[in-house]
Amino acid sequence: MMIARNAWELRGWQWSVLLVLAAAAGCSSRQSPEQRIKIALDTAGMTGTSLYPIAGTVTIDGVPPTFDEQRKHLVLMLYDPKKPDLPVGKRPHCLAREDGTFRFTEDGIEPGHYVLLFAVLRRKGQGNFIGPDQLNNLYNDPDVNSKTLEFVIEHQAPGKKDYQFNLEFAGKPPVSAPGPHAMTNVSGKTRA
Repeated sequence: MMIARNAWELRGWQWSVLLVLAAAAGCSSRQSPEQRIKIALDTAGMTGTSLYPIAGTVTIDGVPPTFDEQRKHLVLMLYDPKKPDLPVGKRPHCLAREDGTFRFTEDGIEPGHYVLLFAVLRRKGQGNFIGPDQLNNLYNDPDVNSKTLEFVIEHQAPGKKDYQFNLEFAGKPPVSAPGPHAMTNVSGKTRA
């Protein structure tokens, strides 16, 4: 008489295959975003640009950028002098958090020469920020900021996560007409 095997019972070699597959799946879920991107690019036969972090803290007159009006935000933007005609919404930009910390994207920014811009703008809809700049156009013009070494970033490996910026605002006369490349509005996906 033949006894039927339980459908869930596996032979020794079948368990081994299952364990190897489970281990492989477990390992792949622990890969960093950079590793997953590299694997995807390698699979597609493509190469990618290396990205490195730009992060730190910004204050206004020595205190974190908090505002009475909830819709106002301190927007930081990287201006590339080699791409002056790049639309403002396509330039790397992010928001400073209430404690003053900021970070340009999870993955980082490609190496290059950048001028850092700052403006306090009002949120109008998803990813849209409008002026006038509540910092009176003091820090939103790359032609002006490029003359201040602190705002010029030679970004390269391994990147930098501890930038410190203090924007002096109190008592400074406003700039009535921002330059042609100034950040006065932003339309596009912005990271908080």
